[in-house]
Amino acid sequence: MNIAATDINPAGIVIYLVLADNELRETILTGLPNEYNSSCFETVHGLVKAISDEQPAIILCHNDVLNENDITLSSIKILTSARILLMGSEQTIDEQIAVLKQGARGYFDSSSSIEKLYDALHSVLHGEVWVKRDVISELVDGFTKGSEVSTEQRTRLAQLTPKEIDTAEQVSHGATNKMIAKEMDITERTVKAHLTAIFQKLDVPDRLSLAILFRDLR
Repeated sequence: MNIAATDINPAGIVIYLVLADNELRETILTGLPNEYNSSCFETVHGLVKAISDEQPAIILCHNDVLNENDITLSSIKILTSARILLMGSEQTIDEQIAVLKQGARGYFDSSSSIEKLYDALHSVLHGEVWVKRDVISELVDGFTKGSEVSTEQRTRLAQLTPKEIDTAEQVSHGATNKMIAKEMDITERTVKAHLTAIFQKLDVPDRLSLAILFRDLR
């Protein structure tokens, strides 16, 4: 079950920004929605020190800052339950897959608009993975080679309604909530309700686990 941002901190959604570029940092902060309570760091070492005192809900870290330090993404992930969104210049599918495998919830291409960044933060905060659809497909294919669906999982699958099955199938192809809502002619709120029910019935923690399970069924 996803933890609501208000459950994490009643004063707001705690977000840590790890960005060395002052101009970029100010641009992001200027448009950051009011519900976010931000703290900024220029180095990963500053981030690690802060994590020991407070657990944020989400971390936005620029890839350049990460590369300049001797601390890996996976080692940061061990220290925090926060969802991590990396941003930076365009990366290949393999590079983005590596980022996800190390614990990030997505990779934001900095050539996209700042407005799109706020969509990415919202999506990651609420349990979605922010990467291109072909990245999800490649990642799921890699995880599912040789895997099998257990008898218990098949029993749980029988509990899903047709709408929930349709939703899960689209998730397995990398569709976002907005894409699913448009395809099924329903609201995004209804999509979220379907996903909540699916996660509970199948006992899976997130979209990626769901996508892997349904890819195994093919």
